[in-house]
Amino acid sequence: MSDIDFIIPWVDGSDPEWLSSYNRYAPAEKRISHADAERYRDWGLLKYWFRGVEKFTPWVRKIHFVTCGQLPEWLNLNAPKLHHVKHEDYIPKEYLPVFSSHPIELNMHRIEGLSEKFVYFNDDTFIIRPLPVERFFKNGLPCDTAVCNLLQPSSQGMLTHIMANNMAIINEHFDKHEAIRKNWRKWLNLKYGTAPIRTLLQWPWPAFSNLYEHHQPNAFLKSTFEEVWQLYGERLKAMSMTRLRSISNCSQWLMRDWQLVKGEFEPINVAADTHSYMLGNDNLSNILRDVKLQQKKMICINDNQLPQDQVENIRTQLTEAFESILPEKSSFEK
Repeated sequence: MSDIDFIIPWVDGSDPEWLSSYNRYAPAEKRISHADAERYRDWGLLKYWFRGVEKFTPWVRKIHFVTCGQLPEWLNLNAPKLHHVKHEDYIPKEYLPVFSSHPIELNMHRIEGLSEKFVYFNDDTFIIRPLPVERFFKNGLPCDTAVCNLLQPSSQGMLTHIMANNMAIINEHFDKHEAIRKNWRKWLNLKYGTAPIRTLLQWPWPAFSNLYEHHQPNAFLKSTFEEVWQLYGERLKAMSMTRLRSISNCSQWLMRDWQLVKGEFEPINVAADTHSYMLGNDNLSNILRDVKLQQKKMICINDNQLPQDQVENIRTQLTEAFESILPEKSSFEK
């Protein structure tokens, strides 16, 4: 067994009590119903995330399962590697209740018993083939891809603002040219394919515009969170006070970007072993194929706006696909 933990947050948006609490704090234009709440929809696939972890990453030390107090009815709380963490167990009470992922993520280092080395998963990314420890950590450092990218404003502007907030802190603390020079072998690494060309093309600009951000599990050092909180605690506290997502927020990518710019990582191509899809009928056949044939080591299935009459059919097909490769109960199930 390694000294590496996994963290995974989860919410059941169909829970009437949770939905009522969310709508109590949300402004009228952000209130949701179960029918249109794709960000909070539960597809019933979480047990396959646990099965995949147990079968394909048996080296993990502990899984910290983070919820507002909700529990799947099938979950075995006595599983030796399971630590159920309620928001109130680690998030300062003045931030609660919280419905944004950002305070949940930015305060992860406060989880009792969390290892110095941990991997943060979203519940839409599943392990479907064996993964070695070295996919996430090597030589005691997180494994990741460091590539400069451009910030691209769009009509869906919330994410753009959040990325800009992350970069504002990064540029305030680090000198771009110094950071890349110091670890140029990590930034211009051939493992990334042609991606380092982006870094070279942006060299003339004095500050980071953005970094390549992937929607995959992120490997972290707990000490990174502690360092950033020590330096920027007042800002992070203000962000943690926003119960819903806000353009003033930073995300967990701030902590990842800090590790990259500081040079505290080992280079890998994070895109090499994961397929990522937006869920929909146009992608469904590819998703089902990738799961059944275990095409990659991980698959990310992003929820999407879907007609309600398609949801049950898609759920059934996804369940059958995962059941075909992970039919046996894990120790995390009753």
